[in-house]
Amino acid sequence: MPDRLSFQHTFHALERAMGITQKRNDLIASNISNLDTPNYRSKDIDFEAAMARALASDQNTGMNKTHPKHMDLSSNSAMGEDIFEEKGEWNGINWVNVDESMVKLTENSLLYRTAAETLLRKLALVREVIKEGGR
Repeated sequence: MPDRLSFQHTFHALERAMGITQKRNDLIASNISNLDTPNYRSKDIDFEAAMARALASDQNTGMNKTHPKHMDLSSNSAMGEDIFEEKGEWNGINWVNVDESMVKLTENSLLYRTAAETLLRKLALVREVIKEGGR
């Protein structure tokens, strides 16, 4: 249990959350920009599932790539985002619902801002500990 609360684990979880929300933001913005594109289907990422896979892949940390033919275990390859097409209602042109997309964009922005603020507070804590340790 203490390992799950370590700074390293928290830092990686927040980093992954910010990466997933950035990719999700790009998809939602693309959905909105394709509002008038005929036969376009909205795309999205399931944040909870992607986050669960990203955190599960953290178990692989500590392994080193010692040969060029070894599998790449970098953080970008283990993100685990699955992009899927949403099932929506036909609006006469395509399947994009602008109201739903705007709600998702707002929720995603809140997730990103929360992760970023939490990360900044964790770093401020470390900075304070370092500064006080020098006294």
